[in-house]
Amino acid sequence: MEIRSLCIGMEVMKPLIDEEDSDGISDEEQENTFLPVKTHYQLENEEGITFIQTLTHLLKGNIGTGLLGLPLAIKNAGIVVGPISLVFIGVISVHCMHILVRCSHSLCQRMKKSSLGYSDTVSCAMEVGPLTALQKRASWGRYVVDFFLVITQLGFCGVYVVFLAENVKQVHEGFLESKIAPMNINATGSSSEKRNTDLRIYMLCFLPFLVLLVFIRDLKSLSLLSLLANLSMAVSLVIIYQYIVRDLADPRKLPPVVGWKKYPLFFGTAVFAFEGIGVFSLERNFLHLVNKSHMGHDNTQTCRTSVKFQSKVLPLENRMKDSARFPQALNIGMAIVMALYISLATLGYMRFGDEVKGSITLNLPQDKWLYQSVKILYSFGIFVTYSIQFYVPAEILTPVVTSRVRQKWKLLSELVVRALLVCSTCAVAVLIPRLDLVISFVGAVSSSTLGLILPPLVEILTFYKENLSLLTIFKDVFIAVVGFVGFLTGTYVTVEEIIYPASTVLANATGSFPTDVNATDLVVGLK
Repeated sequence: MEIRSLCIGMEVMKPLIDEEDSDGISDEEQENTFLPVKTHYQLENEEGITFIQTLTHLLKGNIGTGLLGLPLAIKNAGIVVGPISLVFIGVISVHCMHILVRCSHSLCQRMKKSSLGYSDTVSCAMEVGPLTALQKRASWGRYVVDFFLVITQLGFCGVYVVFLAENVKQVHEGFLESKIAPMNINATGSSSEKRNTDLRIYMLCFLPFLVLLVFIRDLKSLSLLSLLANLSMAVSLVIIYQYIVRDLADPRKLPPVVGWKKYPLFFGTAVFAFEGIGVFSLERNFLHLVNKSHMGHDNTQTCRTSVKFQSKVLPLENRMKDSARFPQALNIGMAIVMALYISLATLGYMRFGDEVKGSITLNLPQDKWLYQSVKILYSFGIFVTYSIQFYVPAEILTPVVTSRVRQKWKLLSELVVRALLVCSTCAVAVLIPRLDLVISFVGAVSSSTLGLILPPLVEILTFYKENLSLLTIFKDVFIAVVGFVGFLTGTYVTVEEIIYPASTVLANATGSFPTDVNATDLVVGLK
């Protein structure tokens, strides 16, 4: 959901750091340290980005595994209902982004703060809200956002592990071994049985490489790899498009609507894809870290301290030279993203029909080097993206451990925590080796909370004193209810599919299972 931008990093918002270190300073002194409200989105000593650059960040932040899983999402909704629902969810998601930006602006002015990230915006909204119970527990808002942010990012990493294993498995068994098969036939005089290695073996093979990758704590070292990964994924998408536009099926032969039981799976995947915008908080910190890392350890530590405050689209707006044009950039950028999503999702489903898999790359031919190279290139991009997505939960959770150990053990303890977090994402992938279900689960649980439920509630809390119209209140409640219902139903249906996979697979079975069945179609445990 999601390239989950490969150039993504951590945003440094210095006023927030100052706020953390301001304990013991009087309110008057602290208020004087804030920048004027009119410059609350312009950080010191940092050039802003142009309108075109903002559009570029918006686009590359939404091209990832979520995009590749949308054709299967359309299958779970129907050829008519799917694209319409995708537009509906996209419009609501973009509207929630606008809500968050507007609330942050208002709260910055009221609280006399230079800037606010997502978690701080939620916390401040609770602080100025009408309910005393929320005001006393305003800090909980930050913890809730941080919790779901960790779940979201680790969920992305779990999706990446499944994606890497699925695609490398196909390349290895479908292409490389095809070169060995003729040799076996000539040697034995009969065709040998096709080798089918358990998908979990591939996941475990990636584990040590992922652990070594996340041990790179300086994101500057990944900048070149990130650039190459962006290019490889862009080329892969072009090749995917040119393949799926061939031999499109008649859409009238595809079901316009699918039963309600499958629709929550569509919802989770769609929200997962659009929640790619949620990681733009990483963008500026990466660039800041690259530009400033030569200045010493203190600046790196500052980046780590600030990471837990960042989420959503606010930091991207912060970097714009003309932040007043950000709503226009957001609308144009997300319109392009929605067009990309709808076209790939619809064309992919029309091309492959009921055979469409959790990632459309898995439907590409296994006997042609061009399409096998797509899987390799995209897997390379996802592999690099893993470390960048991993940076957020690592920088939120590692200080909890390192703050409790002696200085000489801090580095070792941090590396241990990072290794354990990687193992946890791999464990999730091993336990749920179906790409479509992992995507849907992460989308239903965390992406719906961050992208649909919290923003409208924040708007009500922020502007309740300004005589909100009944229409606005109804709209916000409606969006929050849609997100909450999607959260419940999506989680329930996905968990049911995970626990009782045979209910889906056996329903369509007419005989013995094929020997080359893919884990996207059949979960581990159902042999």
